[in-house]
Amino acid sequence: MIRQRLHQLFIKPRQVMILDAQSGKPARNLNLRPISIVAVFLAVAISSALLTIQSIPSNSNRSLLPQHLQLQRQHEQVLERLAEANASNELKDQQLETLQQQMTSEQEQQSELSQRLHMLESILEARKATGVQLLEASASWVETDSIRYSFTLVKGGSYPRRVSGSLTVIAQSPEGEKITLQLNKQLTKLPYRIETHTFLRGLAHWDQAWFPEKLQVIVFNHRGKELLQTELSIEGAPK
Repeated sequence: MIRQRLHQLFIKPRQVMILDAQSGKPARNLNLRPISIVAVFLAVAISSALLTIQSIPSNSNRSLLPQHLQLQRQHEQVLERLAEANASNELKDQQLETLQQQMTSEQEQQSELSQRLHMLESILEARKATGVQLLEASASWVETDSIRYSFTLVKGGSYPRRVSGSLTVIAQSPEGEKITLQLNKQLTKLPYRIETHTFLRGLAHWDQAWFPEKLQVIVFNHRGKELLQTELSIEGAPK
């Protein structure tokens, strides 16, 4: 029943009469279906909608273009400022590193001057006594085949004006074996000559299979008489 009504309403043709405006007589008869009229209206509406939709993106793009260019310029400005900041930070880091190096150098120089001043004060104090004194003695390993040594000898008193003699360094093994070290130029006795003080420094060659932990230092006068002796530890034992 409903189907028949829909058929009569939309699909069944309708006769349309077109009249002549002057004579009033029918000029033409047309058979039209209501569904065709609806289809024409729908087609017109869809076409209008599509044209509207197609026009929106172009308008949007034209309106968004200035904003895009502005954002691009801002992005480039941010990159430039970031590059300038990085360059400034690198320059500051270099300046800071240079300043730290200068401070370290100045501290080392100050420490060295302090050590020299302390040594000078010790020498002046030792000069008040008499005889030859071993003011400072140190030794340290250099690799496994040599020992670096440093001795400071001071002559006390004003008479005699100068003294001379020699110095010997002996290493002793745990079994009691004694080895006299060969000092500068393979000397077993290192000569000295003092007016006020002197520094004896150098490398002693070592070719034994064992490594001593201590050294015995003996100081003689020019006649070979023992004046003093001391024992010191060797720093930096080989592994």
